[in-house]
Amino acid sequence: MKDAGKINEPYMSDVPPDVPRLTLFEEAIKEAHRHKWIESEKAGRDLGDSIIREWHKDYWRTFCRERWIEHLQGVNFWVELDNDDFGLLNRKFHDNTSLVNRIVDMLKSGGENLDVIQWAVEHDENVDEVIEVLKILDINSRRLAPAIAIDEQEFVDGMKARHNPRALVVDDDADTREMLYGLFATEGMECIAVESGEEALEEVQNRRFDLFLVDIMLPGKHGAEVAWYLHRHGVTAPILAISAVLDAWNEDDLYDCGFTQLMGKPFDLEKLRKVAQKVVAEVHEN
Repeated sequence: MKDAGKINEPYMSDVPPDVPRLTLFEEAIKEAHRHKWIESEKAGRDLGDSIIREWHKDYWRTFCRERWIEHLQGVNFWVELDNDDFGLLNRKFHDNTSLVNRIVDMLKSGGENLDVIQWAVEHDENVDEVIEVLKILDINSRRLAPAIAIDEQEFVDGMKARHNPRALVVDDDADTREMLYGLFATEGMECIAVESGEEALEEVQNRRFDLFLVDIMLPGKHGAEVAWYLHRHGVTAPILAISAVLDAWNEDDLYDCGFTQLMGKPFDLEKLRKVAQKVVAEVHEN
């Protein structure tokens, strides 16, 4: 399997600029993480690596097969796959793309080759052309083998290895978001900054975070609600409450909600910098 983190520009030079250039591995990680979040939410705890293995076992090959069809259709360019096969179905059957799309839809919904051929006969479609489409899909699927030759442990290890230290800042003040974004960047952390609790919960469903800074007073969902939600769903990363009026809150109540540390505004930047450095060090150790 090619290194999903590197893109060979000459390899992709013939791909139209409006076509997304994606990698199987990176997109699969997003899907696996989303699966983990949903299943952990149902269980009420973090299910850990076991649920990632489950996703690999149950969905990895299907995921790759569907992405391969997208590649053949010219919908998305997947960098692990053969450049010459990008858009092959549309190039070969450009006069009958509706037929190709119908066949693909049937296969994606679980149909077999025989089902497709039977459908073609019943609907007076050109059976020879249908068989040619099926041949291309079957023959070229063999070229997919090197890309999907990754076992469960490799997938789990790769998911961890590709995770960079990341912080989520939740604050409705733009200046605070900008300041924290810059501070974390200087410490080697990726920073995602949002202005509401609703946006924060959307982010945690698609990414893993190693540090949370959550303003207590937020528009819509309260900061304590965000912390409680994270805590209840198995998040073990530090969750810092940030507020200009910490004295207005009962500290025990904030800790009970899931906050692990309280930090007032204006920030003690050196203290916050040390928190970031500790998080980065722990991520790299693991």
